[in-house]
Amino acid sequence: MRSILVPSLLCALGAALSAQTYTAMPANSNLGAELSGFSLVPFMQPNARVQAFYDFAETGNPFFTADQLSLRFDGPIPQVGAPGPFSITRLQIRVGVSNVAAPTAQFASNLSQPLTTVFDGPVSYLPDPGSASPHPWGGTNDTLTFNFTAPVTIATAPGDWLVVEMVMEGNNIASFGFAHAIVDGNNAGGGLSNGSAAAFGSGCSASVGAPAATCTTSGLYGPGGAHFLAGQNLGANTIGVAAFGFASFPVGTTLPGTNCGVLVDPQLLVPFLTDAAGAVGGTTLALSLPADPVFNGGVLHEQLATLVPTANPFGIVTSNAQTVTFGSWTTPTRGFYTVSHDTNANAAFANAVRPFGFAVRFRTL
Repeated sequence: MRSILVPSLLCALGAALSAQTYTAMPANSNLGAELSGFSLVPFMQPNARVQAFYDFAETGNPFFTADQLSLRFDGPIPQVGAPGPFSITRLQIRVGVSNVAAPTAQFASNLSQPLTTVFDGPVSYLPDPGSASPHPWGGTNDTLTFNFTAPVTIATAPGDWLVVEMVMEGNNIASFGFAHAIVDGNNAGGGLSNGSAAAFGSGCSASVGAPAATCTTSGLYGPGGAHFLAGQNLGANTIGVAAFGFASFPVGTTLPGTNCGVLVDPQLLVPFLTDAAGAVGGTTLALSLPADPVFNGGVLHEQLATLVPTANPFGIVTSNAQTVTFGSWTTPTRGFYTVSHDTNANAAFANAVRPFGFAVRFRTL
């Protein structure tokens, strides 16, 4: 009886193993060679958030059940720096499908339904071991392979994106000095071409002898991007509005009896609160645009105003203004896109969007 059971068990085990296959993407790439691009996020950063998108044509398999995901290093690059291993306090990997028309810099708006968390925990990994082309899936000692807590089924259709999100916190690679942990992927054309911002006019002061109120901008100026308005010297712990308009007033247009310039004809007013230093910043005043060429080359004027009763007869303080000229959006030449923030795992908005496709391999059942 025993002699019958053992071969039977081995046959069953062999059948189970042979049933495991792999699907890799971007599918319309030569994945047997190094691809055309690379990414420093997530593993070359202390903290990062990444959303990777693959359209129906790039998934290579419209329906599959997976229990593992692997990345690979980019090469050929000589081994340098500390040998590792390095540790990540927490890595979360989520997968799923979204049917948004095009990803943008706003992470939440890129998901039409919640993703499934397939990995959540600490990670120890080894860096690039040296020149190779291509590097193996899973990296050195398979430390870039992540087994799922439970199998997940992915089904895409034309018009869908397969989404892989990675949220990384507490990567200690920087504590050891430089080492290569750059991951492989493919570049394409199109996507967002960044615009620009330029200051004009001047602000007024919240009190006698205080510096004039100012506003600045940062971020990605254009369709599919997000940029942020910040201000200083606006008056402590007070309320204000950010004015956004397509037209501006001539420099020198002021509130009567003051030197507080009225520089923007507003189509949109957004309220905010200043802090104890009279500032507003971060992502409080964010403007995110859809990835739509209708906004290509558009111009928007932006200014801040706050309520400071003792500042002047009107009790209003105004900043200088910014003219933002939007860049352009064109449909990517390949069906993949990456949205990322390279310092903040909990970012609501990305600081980079580009037509890039990570080399990713799923083990399928």
